[in-house]
Amino acid sequence: MASEDTQTTTSGVNNAALNKTLTKVATGLGDLYQPGSSSYVAPGATTTGGWAKSLEAANNPEFSGGMAGAIGSYGNRAAGGELGINDPLYAAQRERLINDVGTNVNSAFNNSGLFGSDSNVQSYSRGLGEALGGLDLQQRTESYGRQAEAANLLPQLFSGAQLPSSIQQSVGASMDADKAAMANGKIDYLNRILAPLTGASGAAGTAQTTTNTPDPWRLLLGGGLGLAGLL
Repeated sequence: MASEDTQTTTSGVNNAALNKTLTKVATGLGDLYQPGSSSYVAPGATTTGGWAKSLEAANNPEFSGGMAGAIGSYGNRAAGGELGINDPLYAAQRERLINDVGTNVNSAFNNSGLFGSDSNVQSYSRGLGEALGGLDLQQRTESYGRQAEAANLLPQLFSGAQLPSSIQQSVGASMDADKAAMANGKIDYLNRILAPLTGASGAAGTAQTTTNTPDPWRLLLGGGLGLAGLL
């Protein structure tokens, strides 16, 4: 069987019309180019004003102080610091109730001339027991519910406390991007000027062609074998 040799040849392409067009384009671009120019466009007053307002709101001490106070308060409750009579509001209410019971009992015994007697003390103790026993139990039961509620609220409070830093990061990233655009403005401007030449620069280059050339010796050898087969 005859075979072929594959040969690759490279030939230059000299397209005079294309080169002439590229020269005109380059000349026109050269006329457009202004040394020292930049493609950077500064942000408008609305944008910079928005940045300033966002940072002002993010740095509001009342917000950060309020969030810190809420986290501290609900954190203490979630940790069990306000269970039962440890609840400051209930403790104050309980103290008022003790005073009211004591005042009423002592007043009654004082009017009867028995103030300070054993019966006075016993009545006072019994009155406190009846008034506080059920209330303390109810308060402790309810305080467990408030503890669970506080624990559920803490993650939300934590997320809310992150809002200022999130705004600061977002505004800061925009400002950094603006600074980078300003720094790269001249290079970007030059790249835009040269962009029309980028795709066309290879059009006037070289071309490769691949041809298959038969080997005459192999053709003769193949023919001889064929004749031998006929004999």
